[in-house]
Amino acid sequence: MIEKVAAYMTAHQMAKDNDHVIVGVSGGADSVCLLLVLSELRRKMGFAVSVVHIEHGIRGEESLFDMEFTKRLCLEREISFVCRRYPVLEIAAREKISVEEAGRNARYEAFRQEEARLMQEVSARGGRVKTAVAHHADDNAETILFHLCRGSGLDGLCGIAPVRGSVIRPLLCVTRREIEAFLKQKGQDYRTDATNEDVAYSRNRIRRNVMPQLSEVNEKAVWHMNCLAEEAADISAYLCLETGRILKAGIKRRNERELWFALSEFAGLPDVLKRRLLLELLREALGDRKDIGREHVAALAALAEGATGRRLSLPRGIIAEKSYEWLAFYPDRKKADENELAPEVWADEFPMDVILPKGRVRCRIFSVLKKDVQIPKNMYTKWFDYDKIKNRLCFRLRKPGDFFIVDRQGHRQKLKDYWINEKVPKRERENALLLSDGPHIVWAIGYRISEYYKVTEQTKCVLEVRYGEEDYE
Repeated sequence: MIEKVAAYMTAHQMAKDNDHVIVGVSGGADSVCLLLVLSELRRKMGFAVSVVHIEHGIRGEESLFDMEFTKRLCLEREISFVCRRYPVLEIAAREKISVEEAGRNARYEAFRQEEARLMQEVSARGGRVKTAVAHHADDNAETILFHLCRGSGLDGLCGIAPVRGSVIRPLLCVTRREIEAFLKQKGQDYRTDATNEDVAYSRNRIRRNVMPQLSEVNEKAVWHMNCLAEEAADISAYLCLETGRILKAGIKRRNERELWFALSEFAGLPDVLKRRLLLELLREALGDRKDIGREHVAALAALAEGATGRRLSLPRGIIAEKSYEWLAFYPDRKKADENELAPEVWADEFPMDVILPKGRVRCRIFSVLKKDVQIPKNMYTKWFDYDKIKNRLCFRLRKPGDFFIVDRQGHRQKLKDYWINEKVPKRERENALLLSDGPHIVWAIGYRISEYYKVTEQTKCVLEVRYGEEDYE
């Protein structure tokens, strides 16, 4: 047992000289075995060990006996002991989650707090703080089956990771039977949690009813599932590497809340990589992969192959839209609390300097004193013939009937047709800031101006409009 775990820890680089390993010990067989093994390995491998025990307050007096048992075990081996208490039933009710999830959250919160407390001291001597938990090979097999039953994909087959962040799992290389045999050999008793036998919990049903049947089919069933998990993890890591490379090339962020992906990056990819890429796109757009299932990936794939302008509602108030050669992800304006542009902001006096929700706009009027003046070519600074403006100027979003004058002959083009011809994404059309003279668009800011308002040799009075933070000369 000792040699097997030591080799596994070395292979996965779980701990080294000067590290400090916090061991989560409940008092049960698995965690007691983990403590005994790490206690023996700490000098050989050069790391320090301490124990954190979490008292959930669920099992009353039995929980207190677990705590006293674990504390005594640590005293016998001169190992530092910390107990942290959490009202798990209250937490579950308050956060509307299961007692299992609340207990797990409490455990890992306790580990994070203890890691933070030790971090500075351990870092000063060149080490890292790790937390060891007692998952073993049977737990891994049960987790794989649980994921399969819930409809998992490839990542679910990876089971429990040996190392994830600062959390390490040294016992994944041994079975429950080996653990019990080791404790018997050592003459070490342990506590038994009756809730682990309650088949009302899904994992307990798998443990009590399914795993024994699989072992009868093949006594090495647990090991075969663990080998599958290792192979699946290797494949998943490769796919992650490839999708990461593609995402880096194809993603463009317009701002903190909008993400765009170039569909050209899909060209020539096998379906398995496309699906993985779509899954990672969803994770990137939503922030994590919670609540993302096959149906979301399939719907996004159909959207990517569909017509421009189609939309898809995703979890957490996110919209996905097919926009020409892009997939766009952005918050649903009907659900999100966004500071949108007011319907109309009028330009009544000049000079004008106003902060709009979409940016700062400054306007001034001046007379042209010489004919060789250089008209700005800046994308966000434009000059207009002020004498041609007939109505009050307005900064606003688009309206039906908006149009440009597109040539000196006075031909009109609908703003809608201009957007379509220029392949401007629908999301950008809806949010584009316009300077208008009635329905006549003077300037679609960031795009074109109307030919009618251009400065000519006959212009006597110029309206200058600047969008953004650039200062006047």
